[in-house]
Amino acid sequence: MAFSRSGLSRIGGSGDANAVWVYSSTEAPATVAGSGFFNDASAELTVGDVVLIVDTDAPAVTVSFVISNSAGVVDLASGTAVGNV
Repeated sequence: MAFSRSGLSRIGGSGDANAVWVYSSTEAPATVAGSGFFNDASAELTVGDVVLIVDTDAPAVTVSFVISNSAGVVDLASGTAVGNV
């Protein structure tokens, strides 16, 4: 599957602060955090924005952030899984 705009929602951030986003899909978090996955949202995402990746199949959440956004190519950090301990 590819990026779906309907899965991306801004949930926080204002003023000079970076934004916080949630992206929900059936995609594996490693796929979503891969370079270029969010290219279609490059105008909205900025370096330092936090992205919560929700895998609706698992369910699982991975916390990541935008490490680069240049010439329309968005790259996220690999992220950290948050689980039930």
